[in-house]
Amino acid sequence: MSDTRADRLERLLLVQTRKRQLDEHRLGEARREAEALAAVTVDLLRSLGEDSILNGYFLEGKAKALKRNEVKIADQAKVLAEAESVLAQSRGLEKRLERTAKEQRREADRQAEGVALLATIDEFTSALASFEPAAQGT
Repeated sequence: MSDTRADRLERLLLVQTRKRQLDEHRLGEARREAEALAAVTVDLLRSLGEDSILNGYFLEGKAKALKRNEVKIADQAKVLAEAESVLAQSRGLEKRLERTAKEQRREADRQAEGVALLATIDEFTSALASFEPAAQGT
């Protein structure tokens, strides 16, 4: 079985499609984690309501938890931005591979059509040549 460049590019496109899907999944996970961190912040702020009995240690613990959560949110924002960047690059590469694979497939089809046409012409000229000597004899 011949392995043409178009076939290799189509397999590479399938791999790139899977890679893009994985990048989309990672981006979705990063977004879900960012939403969860935001929910934790909201819960921490709600727990500091007016009706709760607060003392200095309790407030200090909540403040530290809020600070830790804010650091996590900032880190998660970086992860989210990186995931979006990687996904955009992955999509761009996939589109380029898709275009190249289509061009190569068209070129391979043109070449195969040319070979088939040449074979047909050869058969026709061979058949025509086999009739010529009989025609010259009469």
